[in-house]
Amino acid sequence: MLDASEALCTVEGILSASMYGGMLKEFSKVKPGKLVELIESAASIFESEKQLVELEGSVLMVGDTHGDAISSAAAFKVEADAYLFLGDYVDRGPYQIANINFLLSRKVEEPGKVVLIRGNHESPLMNYEYGFYWEVVQEYGSGIYELYTKLFSLMPYAVIVDSSVFAVHGGIARGLHSAKDVLKLAKGDVIPSDRRAFELLWNDPDESIDLFAPSPRGGNAQLFGRVALESFLENSGLRAVIRAHEYFPSGLRIYFGGKLVSVFSCRYYPSTQPKAVLYSGRDWEVVQL
Repeated sequence: MLDASEALCTVEGILSASMYGGMLKEFSKVKPGKLVELIESAASIFESEKQLVELEGSVLMVGDTHGDAISSAAAFKVEADAYLFLGDYVDRGPYQIANINFLLSRKVEEPGKVVLIRGNHESPLMNYEYGFYWEVVQEYGSGIYELYTKLFSLMPYAVIVDSSVFAVHGGIARGLHSAKDVLKLAKGDVIPSDRRAFELLWNDPDESIDLFAPSPRGGNAQLFGRVALESFLENSGLRAVIRAHEYFPSGLRIYFGGKLVSVFSCRYYPSTQPKAVLYSGRDWEVVQL
């Protein structure tokens, strides 16, 4: 992955940063009092949402942004009834604080139209290693970081789009018979202790297996195959899964004959073409961010 200085040395990086410069500055340097108000307002909204949100109409779905506030802002230039971000807002990229603050601001402004679900990087386990913790502590202190971790723990885990698509950060999990089982997962788990919640954030598709197998990511993460996916979809009355979590230079990969779409939306990876997916009337449209 490119670091911030390398990313901004590309022509695209220079043009994008210039175009969105005002927004990047505004959301990178929110005054502490205003930031506490923003985080607490957004946390209250997340706490009131179910763990499985339902959306109807045209929905733009955005994958990992990892500090790419430019892709996040560009998403709202696409006309849609709702905007769904699939997790991993922080760590790695050059505008981590700006990205999460911008998205929280949009969430507070239009809570029913903007949906932010949890990714595996919305956790102290990842933030200490990949940068977000240190950026926040350096700029605001540890107290603000603790507010972010509480907020992350309240984010929903998944979304059903137009009664036909299951949207999640990682993938389907062992022990989840259908999408409705997501409603049983507890909120407020800073580090997910429920294996099912952990796997929703961490699991990956693999076309070489049928059910589940240990993931090369390690820990308790799993790979899931076609049989596991199709069983989950049938039990849920759904037709497809859209998820994020994996980097592809093209920004998109289709698995299992179109039953699963994986989208990646951060421009600060080698040769990345950040994508989003617009789902409307059961049709897909790939969008360049």
